[in-house]
Amino acid sequence: MMTGILRRYPMIIANHFKNRWAGQSVHPTDELIQEALAEQQRENKKQLEEMLAQPGRFAEDEMGFRFSIAASEMEWLLQMFNDVRVGCWIQLGEPDPNKGHMPPEQKINEQTVQLAWTMEMAGLFVHEILEAITPAES
Repeated sequence: MMTGILRRYPMIIANHFKNRWAGQSVHPTDELIQEALAEQQRENKKQLEEMLAQPGRFAEDEMGFRFSIAASEMEWLLQMFNDVRVGCWIQLGEPDPNKGHMPPEQKINEQTVQLAWTMEMAGLFVHEILEAITPAES
């Protein structure tokens, strides 16, 4: 399940934030920023595939499988999960949880259910990673 979610990276399209607000002028550096973001996403995708393919990352144990990651990779992995989570939210029409529903133009179908499930599971992995690295209170 975890690898399936991570393999959906990147979900935030590099030009998503371009011209986000109506009437806002395009800044001359916008194109350079979009290109840099797209390049970073390609590099992250390559790094992610390499990480998931490394021997010893997943070790079978009595509970199923244990995933190992270095402390230095934690923030990066959180960013990968968060990209998937936010990308799903964007594709779902940026639903407002305070209103308790999806935007009216968004229909519930197989695709939106998969996006909602992926968004929630990515959020769960973010939560679990943060729990694992947060010191317990005494």
